[in-house]
Amino acid sequence: MECELGHLLTDLCVKWGFCIPPDSYDQISKTSYYHADDFALDVLDAEGIDTKFGSEWVKKISNRFKIRFGCDEIDASTFVDRVRGEKEHW
Repeated sequence: MECELGHLLTDLCVKWGFCIPPDSYDQISKTSYYHADDFALDVLDAEGIDTKFGSEWVKKISNRFKIRFGCDEIDASTFVDRVRGEKEHW
């Protein structure tokens, strides 16, 4: 799950400029459970964007999360990489 969250964070950086600081990147990518909206809020917080004014970004980032993972929440204990079809063992 950590690897896939990292890929998503990289995509957000390249496509939309959300290139968060390394400490925030590590914290977000190592989180063991995420709901799409919570992920989006964490990304915006790491960028220093007030979520009251970033509601459109919450929707966009949350949608990218859902597209990447095929659902609106992921958990490390049950996460299976959709591409490789296997559970990560770090």
